[in-house]
Amino acid sequence: MDIQSLFDAPKNPIYFDSGASSLTALSVRQKMEEYYSQYRANIHRGAHQYTKKASEEYESVYGKLARFFHAKDSEFISTRNTTEAINGVALGLEWKSGDEVIVSDIEHHSNLLPWLRLKEKGVAIKILAADEQGVLSAEKLKDLLSSRTRLVALSACSNVLGAKEPIEELVKMTKDNRSLSLLDAAQYVGHHPLDLSKTKADYLAFSGHKIFGPTGIGALYHREGAPLAPWFVGGGTIREARLDGYTLLENHERFEAGTPAIAEWIGLGAALDVINKISYPTIEAHEKKLISAMYGVFAEQRKAKLYGPQEPSQKACSLFSFNIGSLPHHEVAIMLDKFGFACRSGHHCAMPLTKKLGVEGTVRASLHIYNSEEEVERFNEALSKVAALA
Repeated sequence: MDIQSLFDAPKNPIYFDSGASSLTALSVRQKMEEYYSQYRANIHRGAHQYTKKASEEYESVYGKLARFFHAKDSEFISTRNTTEAINGVALGLEWKSGDEVIVSDIEHHSNLLPWLRLKEKGVAIKILAADEQGVLSAEKLKDLLSSRTRLVALSACSNVLGAKEPIEELVKMTKDNRSLSLLDAAQYVGHHPLDLSKTKADYLAFSGHKIFGPTGIGALYHREGAPLAPWFVGGGTIREARLDGYTLLENHERFEAGTPAIAEWIGLGAALDVINKISYPTIEAHEKKLISAMYGVFAEQRKAKLYGPQEPSQKACSLFSFNIGSLPHHEVAIMLDKFGFACRSGHHCAMPLTKKLGVEGTVRASLHIYNSEEEVERFNEALSKVAALA
C-alpha cells in the first residue's frame, strides 16, 4: 500500500509534530466536503432527503466506533475533543465530600485540571507517581486504592514521554477495587488497537485530530451501566418537554445537546476507515522501525538529553522529548524549523511532569505512519547542526 497517497504530507519543513495533531487524511477531507456539497442539512430534523442522508451518515459513525473498539454503538458520545469528554465525566458524576480520585503525575492538563477542580466539593486527589521512564506501576496503584476511591483516571500513553503502560492491569486492579476507571487515550488510539471488551474501562476519551481526522471532534466511551448524567441539556436530548419538566432520550442522544459538528463527526468515521485500511499491524511495524531509527539518532547526539524510556522496546509510540545542552527548548525548535523540521517545544500541557523532569520544557519530535527512516536520517543531520551551536 502506498501510504503517502493517503496523505499529502508537507515536505519543507518535514512534519514531526503528530503528537500535537496528526495530518488529516485526504479521504477524510473528501468525506467532509461530500457532506457540504451533496447533502448539507441538519440531522434528525425534518423529512426531506438531505436531512435523511445526513442523519444516516452521522448515525453510521456510532456503528464504526462500536466495531473499532469492540463495544456497543450506544456507548459512544460525540464531544468536541478529549478535554470536553473528560470534563463531561467530571461534571456528569455525583460527588460527595470524602470521595477520592487517583490520577498520575504524567497527565496532560486535560486529565488533571477537571479532577483538581473537584477539590471544591471536598474530593481528595491522590497522585500515582510514575517511575523515571514514565511507566505507571500497578503495585503503586494498589497502595493508593481505598474504599473511598471513586475514580481512577489515567493516560494510556503520555504525550511527553510515550512509555508503554500496563493499562489492562491498571484498569483491572481499579475494577477489582469496585472503583470507576477512565482512560485518556488521545495519544494511544492512533498507534495501537484498544479492545474495550478486554480492557474494561468505564470511560475512554480520544480526539479525532490525533487519528488522521478533523479538529474539533472527539468521542467519549461510556460503558453501559456506568453512572453518568448529561452535562448539557437542550435541543436533541429530550423525549418530551413540558413547562414543568422534561424526559430525556436514552443512550448517547441524551448527552448531545444542540446541533453537533456534523461534518467533523462524519470525518471522524472516515478517519477510522483510514486506520482500518492501513491496519494497526502495519502502523505498529512501521513505527517500530521509526522508533529504532530515532534511538540511533539520540545515541549519536551526545549533547541531546532524551527524557522517558531509554530503550526502543519501552516506547508505545514514536514520540521523543529532549533538550540540547543548555539551549532553550524554544530556540532549538526554531532552529530545527529553519533546518527543515516542524517540532513542538514547551511544557506540552503537562507542567507537573516537566517540573518533575527538572526543566521548564522540552523539544518534542513525534512521528507517524507518513514519516520515513530517510527523514529520521535527515533529522539527525539537523540535530547535528543545532548541537554545534550548544
